[in-house]
Amino acid sequence: MSERGAPMRVLFQPFAAATHVAAQVPLAWALRAAGHEVRVATQPDVVEDITRAGLTAVPVGEPLRVAAKMNPDDADVVEELRDDAWLRVLDPGEIRPERLTPEHLHGVFAAWTPLVHRNTVPDRMIDDLVAFARDWRPDLVVWDTMTYAGPVAARASGAAHARLMFGLDLIGLLRERYRAALDRLPPELRDDPLEEWLGHVLERHGLEGPGRGFDEELVVGQWTLDPVPTSLALPVSLPRVPVRYVPYNGPASVPGWLDENAGRRRRICLTLGVSFREVVGEDQASVGELLEAVADLDVEVVATLNAEQLDALGPLPPNVRAVDFVPLNELLPSCAAIIHHGGAGTFLTALAHGVPQVVVPARMWCNTPRAEQARAAGVALTCPPERLTAGRLRAMVTRVLENPSFARAAARVRTEMLGTPTPAGIVPVLERLVAAHRSPRPTGT
Repeated sequence: MSERGAPMRVLFQPFAAATHVAAQVPLAWALRAAGHEVRVATQPDVVEDITRAGLTAVPVGEPLRVAAKMNPDDADVVEELRDDAWLRVLDPGEIRPERLTPEHLHGVFAAWTPLVHRNTVPDRMIDDLVAFARDWRPDLVVWDTMTYAGPVAARASGAAHARLMFGLDLIGLLRERYRAALDRLPPELRDDPLEEWLGHVLERHGLEGPGRGFDEELVVGQWTLDPVPTSLALPVSLPRVPVRYVPYNGPASVPGWLDENAGRRRRICLTLGVSFREVVGEDQASVGELLEAVADLDVEVVATLNAEQLDALGPLPPNVRAVDFVPLNELLPSCAAIIHHGGAGTFLTALAHGVPQVVVPARMWCNTPRAEQARAAGVALTCPPERLTAGRLRAMVTRVLENPSFARAAARVRTEMLGTPTPAGIVPVLERLVAAHRSPRPTGT
């Protein structure tokens, strides 16, 4: 409960993709179960995902249609999207200290602000969210690091606000380095694309001046709720509240075959991510190479492949069971290893069950640095998709299965996660933080 004993109003604001909604569900339900009012506001694309989780949805703005934007009908646009040269140069997942020059950091924010952030968080969506927040008056806004409508709505309504991470804190790391570089420049040369954009957004909603205009809280939150184990987190000095990752895979049922193997031989999971194939439209790793790599191993392979992926293949190896979807939280306790694309939900669910990993990271956000963090911690081996061969993957899978150090490292990280407060366990922390950050409500519209 809040400082006055009354329920808080908590507004969750995820990015409009099913996996991003799933990342917020456990904490939303923990707050709801503690007696607080919870609503989840984002574009209409994921309203059904929100309501199927038993939460109350607030549609704002027009549908985002991420999949359509990533897979347009125009062949020229498709070719431009597939040519990711700009991303290779301005990759936000580039975290090697020697590469984080002021020029690189400025290039990342100069490219991502207009090309990604302003397109995925358009004016209409921000306007609708601000209007709702000013009317409903939440005490706390919990927002996704991929969308900046949440902190704007919090500022407009006087709410406290926090980022809820779904992966590594790239933004926190890059912003600390970038702001330090800007501070070394004369004020007239401090050109920050995010500040320029969000400053205009705030002005449009009458938010100007000290405590109301732009500050770094609009980018990194008043504090960060982080499900990534501390031993794997990036070195960011922002206020951080660790929270145990609780897997949520959406509505699902346990398939009857799950217990058929019953320990007769080792089982491994092979997945390239359901959400990734739905949004991006094609796999960066060769499915054929992946299956060839495991065909001769004395293991049972459960591969999450849909009809389109299967149509491009010949007969499956006899040790492979292809399923369109299976809840990883139910499958992974029976697995000795997992091969995957580096997605945050898959990665964290594997850690939660102490399963060693082989990661072929798709080039998207923090997949590559996440795979490297796992490799450095001894829980995974990794190979970029452009260097993948069946032989190389087979060698990595064999090593992960046969070398007990990977299972020991995975068990160690799992123990660390089990020692981290659950979503229910941080509810009192959030209540205290909201009380400490409570500010006078803004006047006007």
